[in-house]
Amino acid sequence: MATKLTLTLDKKTIEQTKEYAKKSNLSLSKLVENYFKTLSAAPKMKDENIPPITRALSGIAGPAPAKSDKALLKEALNRRFL
Repeated sequence: MATKLTLTLDKKTIEQTKEYAKKSNLSLSKLVENYFKTLSAAPKMKDENIPPITRALSGIAGPAPAKSDKALLKEALNRRFL
């Protein structure tokens, strides 16, 4: 049973989505419906399904350094040999 839904989005997003739907030969409603179905069908990773070793290691790696590997290596060698 189809039910009406009202969404509020910025104008640019609506225009881009309409263009994508047209290229995909889908109505905007069908595109949104398919997206919501995909979201609700996606398996959720529960904490109990994560192996203990993965859970323990989760989050210990920091973000990638702002410097390149070459720059980091040069700094390390300078500290060691200079």
